[in-house]
Parts: sequence; structure tokens; C-alpha cells
Amino acid sequence: MNVRSVCRTLLIASLFALLCGCWDVRDINKRYLPVVMGISEGKSATYSIILQIPSVSGKTQILEQEADSISKALDLIRTKAEKHVDLLHLRLFLISERMAKTGLDDVMDYAIRANDISIKGMMAIVTGDFEKTLHHEISPTPEISSYDYFSEESGWTPNVSIVRIWEAFRGSQSYTKDLAYPLIHVGTDTLYDFEGSAIMRKNKMVGALSPDETLVYNIFLEKYTGGTIEAAKDTSVIIKKARVRHRKEWTASGPKLKSAIYLDVAVSENKKNLPNHRIAEEIQEMIDKKGDEIIRKMRALKTDLLGTGQLFRSQMSERQIRDWKDVWFPRLTFDISVKVNIRDNIYFKEKIKS
Repeated sequence: MNVRSVCRTLLIASLFALLCGCWDVRDINKRYLPVVMGISEGKSATYSIILQIPSVSGKTQILEQEADSISKALDLIRTKAEKHVDLLHLRLFLISERMAKTGLDDVMDYAIRANDISIKGMMAIVTGDFEKTLHHEISPTPEISSYDYFSEESGWTPNVSIVRIWEAFRGSQSYTKDLAYPLIHVGTDTLYDFEGSAIMRKNKMVGALSPDETLVYNIFLEKYTGGTIEAAKDTSVIIKKARVRHRKEWTASGPKLKSAIYLDVAVSENKKNLPNHRIAEEIQEMIDKKGDEIIRKMRALKTDLLGTGQLFRSQMSERQIRDWKDVWFPRLTFDISVKVNIRDNIYFKEKIKS
């Protein structure tokens, strides 16, 4: 057989391989595509799994099951479902507060290892009645989904923290950085109301931040887009730009860090006609106060929410990195300063009058 014949044979064989590559494709009408998974402790088993499946009519279909493992609960859901349950489109994982306080090691292990779950999915912790929150619906609106409340392209604001599965897993393995998960409960006129953020140490919830503290937390991480700060009664500003600069040093007494936050803001309301310098002073005082509260909580809980340990990794030995939260972080001298630049002072009322 000559070379041309061999090439022709191989080409034909490769075409046959392509033709048989889609044998297991399921029609979209034969699949359930849940976008939200709720995980809580079960009444008669270890886990209770709830899947929210949106429909074109705007209503949400619920599938739920209990089992002693997450995989088994999902398998039981698939067994009783009349369509194939496809988890590739999961966007949001909602976890009960009680389970978060117990620890999320098993949940994180499953989410990372499962081949049919995207690690880009977001995570949040539900306070109060978990089942009521997962079953809660507002008037049918097909264009609105649960995950829109956490999407930077949709309804997200900097008063809400954002954590994706891969970030949560990385944070749970880090010696020098912890994370804040969004805290929600069942809403009244909306799906959810936000209570702030859960402070996580490894995979366990150990405390909470208020919505205002969450805003400062996001500013420190330079996630500030569209954030609004109330400087005083009837006065507020919108953050246009935020920058954080750090000065660090390791002394004989331990690590020292000075962080300067530079804010460019625009005044959106000023009913009392306060001068710009007074508005800037009040913003600085508010952020200084909230920053001190966050640092106090971090020290009490031995959690490094702001990731200060990341800044010192190059100066620490492997042993010091491992001991950061328990030994070196409590010794950290940490100071936050704020500088505010008011870019414009054009009130909405004045725009209307003109």
C-alpha cells in the first residue's frame, strides 16, 4: 500500500470517529437545567439538596431530596425526575447558616471534584428559614434569576461580597487570606434581602460584617464599582475610582502595615449644602471607623479577611506563613488612612432646575 492510500484510509477513519462522537447528546427539551443549588442539613439525613430550575414562563420548578451525601441526594433527584438533570449551568450555591457554622469541608470537596459543576459558580449563606428562602418567589419575571443579585453585570453593588467556588476553595487552603461570603435571607418585595457578609476562617463561618463594613471590605479589595456612601444625613456620594497603596515593613517586634485608600467620588445628594471639604472629612471618618471595626473583628476571630498576610509572604519563611493567623497576624501593627477627592459637586436637583 502506497503513502497516498495510507493517508486516505486514515482520513476516512477519522471522519467515522467524528460521526459517532455525538451519540449521547440529549435534546434540550429532555433536560432540566438548574441554576441554583441549595444545601442544608436534612431532617432525616445529613444533607438536604434543593435545585431551582427556571422556566420560560418565569416560574421556578423545585426538585429536592435528602441523603447522607450530596452525590447520593443528587442521584435520587435524577432517579425520580422525568428529565435528565444537567448541573453544568449551576450559577449559585446557597448554604444554610447552621451548616456554614459547622463547616463546609464536604461541600467544598464535592463542588471542586464534581466534573459537571462549574467552579465559576457563586456562593452565599442563607440566614433564617432556609426552605422558605429557596421556595420564595416574586411575580413571574423570566428575565430575573437568583444569581443576578450577585452578578457584576446585573444587580450587584459593593455592599454585597462576591465569592466564586474556586475562590472559596483557594481561600480555604490559604494560610494568609480569608474570605467573606454574602449573607442573605428571604426578601419581601424581592427574592433576597442582604444582611452583610459572613466572615469565614478556612471553611467555617466565625462572624459577620454589616453591609457598610462589607462596602469598606470591597473598597479595600478595589471592588467598588458604583458604590454609594452616605457621608451624613441627606448627603451621599458615588465612588468613581478607588486605589489602595501599602507600605510594609518587618521589624523586630513583628510586621507593620500602613494602607492608604484613595477615593475619587462624585456628590449625588447634598440637601444641606455642605462644603466639599466637610463631605470629604465625614467620608474619611466613616471609613476610618468601619475599617477599625473590621480590624477589631479580624483580630478577635484570627481571620485575615483583608489578605494582609499576602503582602508579607515574600518576607516570611514557610513556617511563618503557616503560623501567620495564629502567631504573626495578632502582632501586626495595622493602620488604614483615607484620602477623598471630590471630582464634582453637581446635584440632581440643580440639573433639573437648569
